[in-house]
Amino acid sequence: MNPSMGLAGSRRDIARSPCLRYSQKRGAGNGFTYGLGRSREGGSSLAELLVALGVSSMLLLGVFASSQQLRHAARAADNLHRLEEQARFALDLLRADIRLAGFWGLHADPQAVRRGSGAAVRCGRADATVWALRLERPAAAADGAWNLPCPPYRNRLQPGSDVLEIRRASLATSAADARSVQMLSSRREAVVFSAAAPPELGGSTELRDLRVHAWYVAAASSRDPQIPSLRRKTLVGGKILRDEEILTDVEDLQIRLAVDADLDGLADRVVDPATPLGADERVVAVRFWMLLRSEAPEAGYKDPKTYAYANRPPRNFNDGRRRLLVAGSEVVANAL
Repeated sequence: MNPSMGLAGSRRDIARSPCLRYSQKRGAGNGFTYGLGRSREGGSSLAELLVALGVSSMLLLGVFASSQQLRHAARAADNLHRLEEQARFALDLLRADIRLAGFWGLHADPQAVRRGSGAAVRCGRADATVWALRLERPAAAADGAWNLPCPPYRNRLQPGSDVLEIRRASLATSAADARSVQMLSSRREAVVFSAAAPPELGGSTELRDLRVHAWYVAAASSRDPQIPSLRRKTLVGGKILRDEEILTDVEDLQIRLAVDADLDGLADRVVDPATPLGADERVVAVRFWMLLRSEAPEAGYKDPKTYAYANRPPRNFNDGRRRLLVAGSEVVANAL
């Protein structure tokens, strides 16, 4: 065979190749090579990569900022909700106690209550009988002062905070108990005593435990000596006044007393706790204010409020804590 003819035939076979014809149609300028018929895939430039990274970073920063704002808003809402729940809990206890002040069982005249044998109360190492058995004042208060013979919690009364005193009988009747101070009442009179057997009273009688409470705000709490707390001295079994912690992070308690001067069941004046009352005047309602704060500061939070209430001078706080001021009034039902 002629070698030249073989070479020409080979060239004609290559020209007839579908791959080659496809490459020829697309052209060399379109990124194809005649030998292989493949494309060169184009990549992104450095500038394009930098732009994409910048846009992605901005989007991520926006998402992060939004999540931070949502987190702060959720924390603020949670703190406010917790404050409202705590305030509701404390106010329910305080209102119920005020409403029952002067309840002695079958009658409500404190002048007809006499002291029997064994009625004695201690507070720590001090004798608190005189203070506890001031039954002629079932609802009373002290204006920023401490009148009990024993000290407040850790000997630290919150400066300027008032003290509310409530004296009454228990709602439930009791059996005679020599370890407790109790009240036996009839339709005509009542006697406070502590003995294994109650004294004799004519007619139908009821026996109940004596309840004595002193509501106040201490500058310390069981959680931390620097955290204030709402507390209560309460008469318990064993004839002692025990200190109870009601709620932490309560900063203030202020009291006003509505007084009936002519015994017609209507309030004639509203006075500060420091105002002396006449022998025949009765407290028929109590007005109170309570200031609560959140447990921990919030980053970036600034309280815009000015707190002015009762006889407190206007105050502002810049410690990053949320605060809630609640106020209310409650009628002393047994004084009407």
